[in-house]
This record gives sequence, structure tokens and C-alpha cells, in this order.
Amino acid sequence: MHQRIRNPIPTPTLLIILLLLGFSPDDETRIFLIGDSTMADKPLIGNPERGWGQVFPLFFRRDVVIANHARNGRSSKSFLVEGRWQSVFEQLRPHDYVFIQFGHNDAKKEDTTRFAEARTDFRNNLLRFVRETRSKDAIPVLLTPVCRRRFDKNGTFVDSHGDYPVVVRELAAEEQIPLIDLHLKSRLVLESLGVEESEQLFLRAQPGMYSAVWSGKGDNTHFNFNGALTVAGLVAEGVKELDLPMRNRLVEVEKKSFVGLGKTVLLDCFYNNEWRKDARGNPVRYHYVWEDTTNSGFSMLGKIISNLGSVIDTLCEAPTAHALKRASIYIIVDPDTPQETEHPNYIDPRAADAVAEWVRQGGALVLMENDKGNAEFERFNLLAGRFGLRFNENSRNKVVGKEYDTGMFDSFPDHPLFKGVKKIFMKEVSTLKVQDPASALLSDKGDVIIASMAVGTGAVFAVGDPWLYNEYMDHRRLPQDFENEKAAENLFRWLLQLAPPSPAN
Repeated sequence: MHQRIRNPIPTPTLLIILLLLGFSPDDETRIFLIGDSTMADKPLIGNPERGWGQVFPLFFRRDVVIANHARNGRSSKSFLVEGRWQSVFEQLRPHDYVFIQFGHNDAKKEDTTRFAEARTDFRNNLLRFVRETRSKDAIPVLLTPVCRRRFDKNGTFVDSHGDYPVVVRELAAEEQIPLIDLHLKSRLVLESLGVEESEQLFLRAQPGMYSAVWSGKGDNTHFNFNGALTVAGLVAEGVKELDLPMRNRLVEVEKKSFVGLGKTVLLDCFYNNEWRKDARGNPVRYHYVWEDTTNSGFSMLGKIISNLGSVIDTLCEAPTAHALKRASIYIIVDPDTPQETEHPNYIDPRAADAVAEWVRQGGALVLMENDKGNAEFERFNLLAGRFGLRFNENSRNKVVGKEYDTGMFDSFPDHPLFKGVKKIFMKEVSTLKVQDPASALLSDKGDVIIASMAVGTGAVFAVGDPWLYNEYMDHRRLPQDFENEKAAENLFRWLLQLAPPSPAN
């Protein structure tokens, strides 16, 4: 148990001293995570696996910066040998936190590059992390390794970590290091859920459902979003129990708010199929795709959708009933012209029929056109017409320079898309013509800007601009009072609530 030290300096005096030293009451909190694959960030596209460190930021206010340096397959030994700890150490500042979780891979005796005997090398490696963290006036926090899911034939939990959790606990007590006993906490969760229900926390991917693991994958060590969220919640609980100062920056997280759990959002890369060469001369997709992190990309939108619990993926072929069965939401944006792609793919009646039937069966379709001269209209309207929509081949809201108010919309109907949103930005928009069953969702000066409708048990959302790309999401260009990012989260929260789970889940 740690004793609290009473502060003999009066609070106003202490505040003045901190300000003179360059500190502010609003200084950001920085948390560095070091550990293995159970903690590490995973690629988002077509991948249902998540590390708990990847979703840990969801438990904090935005002024908490979490740098996840955990990597798949690392032990305390290999993390040091590869120079990964040195990289973290060089960045540390006073009052930073370092959360340390190893033990999974340290036990692998057959691998000399990773094996670290629990009571010697493993303990010494942890002690080095702790002492070097403290040398920078930063704060180490030890975590025991999270449990694997393992039960015997009688349904009794079987621990697979040997002495490693014990050594972490002993070291924390001896050196007075804050400890989050994740091994114990996760064991209690697994035991309470039992053999069958605990499976819902771990990676399970059926063949043919996710592009990153197309042949299927599953194990009892690595987590899906639900499992990562559960474990991150246990760590946040530990922060509260330790009464660490950062506890005041925690936010309440309810699983029911993650409306994307068990759902896949599929982005078309067949009709929007643009390529360029990267810095190394390799061809890469760009322009309204998940992997594009430049101004023209959807990487920020993909992260927003992923943080709602969904898996984001791509469809690089014509939509068919079979291809769409893995999707809860299907997005088609900015269909190509010959000026953009040498041999563009065009929507034909068969594809339009397949998409329309998928919507009637419960799918949520998002259509994002571009303006005149920047997208294909005739064939795209073949699909839009199935729902009483037509994109007009025009362009409004032309923005010159930094005259961003030219692209402003700030008068909204009462709709989930605009909840808490005061102002959004769209430039060079193609307007819409709507007829039954479609209806206008946002109109301006006699023009329909956004339309939506219910079709069968599904839904359609249509807009004449790919307005949620990176350039206009994070205020790298827009003034702070534009809220495209908030509107993006609202949009997909609403659509995911309407959409059914993917059959894969």
C-alpha cells in the first residue's frame, strides 16, 4: 500500500510555482504503453483483431495522449534488444506514465531471442524499465500479463503463465511500483463468463469474411474489439483503484454505445479505383480509401467507424449477393471517369439489382457522388434511381481560397446526423433530385443536399460530395468551429444502429 504524502505548500502558492516552471493545469497527460500483441495496435482494414491498448484511448478525455509502443511477439528481452525501449526512454518527460505488460512471450524457452526466465532475466528487465522511467521523473505502472482463454474438460479455468504474474506482483511490492493485476482481473472475467461466453472476447474470423484474414483465423490469446474493450476497461478500473492523477481524465464507457460490434463497413474500391506511386515508386490506392492518410483519404473516417466497434473493409469487385453478405454498410464514393482511371468500372443493371436487393434485406447503403467534371454520373444514377434518387450533374458551393463559409451549412433538421452539430462544410456539391421513396434530409436554397430513405428493412443515405475525407475532418484546413468529424461519427452511429450484424459475426 502506498502512503499519501501531504503537501505542505498551500495550493495557490503551488499553482504559481508550477506556472513559473512552465506547467499548466491543462498540461496533457502522456501514457506510453510497452508490451506484446495483446496490447498492440492492429491494422484496421479487414481485420477483426484488436489489442487492448488500441482501444484504451476511448476511456480518456482527448487531452490524454496515449502512445502505444507494444508490438506483436515481443518479450521484455526482445523489446530491449531491438531498441524499442530506448526509443520510448528518449521521449519521456517528467510526469509521463509508462504502462509495462510482458510475460506472454518471455516464457517461450524454445526461442532464445525472446525467452527470459521469470525470476532472473524477466525480473531484471522489468526493473530496468522501472528505474530508467523513474530516472526521467516519469511514473512506471506494472501490469501482470492478461490471461489466455483456457479451460479443461470440466470447464475449470487453467492458467498458462506460470511464475510470470507472481514475479510482477513481487517486484511491484518490493519497489513500491503501482500495479494493475490484469492477470487476476482477466481471470475473474473469464471464469465468470465460462467456456462458451468467454469465446465472444477472442479472435474468431470465418473464412471469406475479412480481407486481412481471408482464410479465417481464431485463437484464445488475441482479442476482437469486444475483448479488447473489456480488457482496456479492466486497466481503466485499475487506474481508479490506484488513484492515479490521470483518473480525473477518465470518461465513462458503456458497451451499448459501441453500435458497430459484430458489423462490417465495406468501402467500394471497384468503381472508385484510383492509383498512384508512393515515395518508393510502388503503386498504391488513393482518393477516398481507408489506407490513404493524405488529404484525399478516408483514414480518419475509418478510425471513427472502427472506434464504434465495426470492422472496416474493402470490396474490390462488382457487388453481388455473395460479395455483400459480409457487409452491414456498403459505401460507394466518387465513381471513376476515364480521366481518373484508364479503364473505369461502371455500375450495370446486374450490380444495381444486387445492391437494391441487399438493401431491401436490411443493408445500409451510402452513396457519395462528386461534382460535375469530377465523377461519373450516368451509370451511378442507374443505381441511385433504384431508390428514387438522381444526382444532378452540377456543382454548387464553389470555395475560393479560404472563403470557407461559402461551403458552410448551419441550419439543420432534427435528425441524428446533426445531433450537437452547429456547422458542417461541403464544397463543390452535386445536388439531388428526389422522388418516392426518397426524401430530402438537408435542403438549402431550394437544393436537396442530402437525401435518405428506408427501403424494405434497409436504408439509403445519399449526398453529392465525398465530404468526410481527411482534409476537412481534423481542422488542418477548416476553422475549429466546423464539425465534419462530429457529423461523421453521428452518421455512422445512426447507420450502424439501423444495420444488421454481419453474418460473419
